[in-house]
Amino acid sequence: MTKTEQDRNISSSFAKGLSVLAVFDAETPSMTLAEIARRTGQDRATARRGALTLVQAGYLSQQGRMLSLTPRVLALAGGFLQANQFGRRVQPVLNHHARKLETEVTLAILDQGRVLLLAQSTTEHGPVTYGFTAGAHIPLVHTSLGRMLMACLPAEDAADLINAAEIPQHTEHSLTRPDAILEQIEQARTQGYSVTDSEFEPGIIGYAVPLSRPGQTPVVVGSSAPRGHAAGGQSERLLQGLQICAAELRQTGVVEGL
Repeated sequence: MTKTEQDRNISSSFAKGLSVLAVFDAETPSMTLAEIARRTGQDRATARRGALTLVQAGYLSQQGRMLSLTPRVLALAGGFLQANQFGRRVQPVLNHHARKLETEVTLAILDQGRVLLLAQSTTEHGPVTYGFTAGAHIPLVHTSLGRMLMACLPAEDAADLINAAEIPQHTEHSLTRPDAILEQIEQARTQGYSVTDSEFEPGIIGYAVPLSRPGQTPVVVGSSAPRGHAAGGQSERLLQGLQICAAELRQTGVVEGL
């Protein structure tokens, strides 16, 4: 099928409506129509039609001038999770290894220049918790999950992502030079794991290993620990545990087709 034929089969109105849903996040859980229009790049009339259609469909609620997501959006994610049997094939594995490692374990994928969390262990009493849940986005550049995901890509694709990305300085240890970040990505590609130290949160070390095989959509498994908790050989233990977790998930075939 040619690109022209593909374009003929695409509903631009539907795509614009989906982009309205995508602009809501933890930092902006409620927005006015003007804010939605600005963040989606749509004109005010288009954004208004899309938002009000979503209100009528039950995916957005409106209180005065403010619009926000409703719980109904969870049904969309729930369909994906159930279809891929995350509750049976993924969650028990993450929970098992989180208990052994005594820290949270996260499954993540690359999504439009950000890290998208697909699943996370639900065990208690881990040393670190950011409060993120499945469906949350976290930064790409300064997290071990993000760097490992980029390391799963061809070098030129990773470079394109870095060159197009915003590079904020979350902490004084955050790398800000693209060449330095690409060097860390290349190191992760070579050694088969990524470690970041205090680049996203002060005093927190992030770890990530690949789950997907070469040529598949990049999927990784990762965890975090306070610097003190990761001393005395604990870093090696965490990385080995994540590699075992990744191997077990790989056997389930859960990442095939993502």
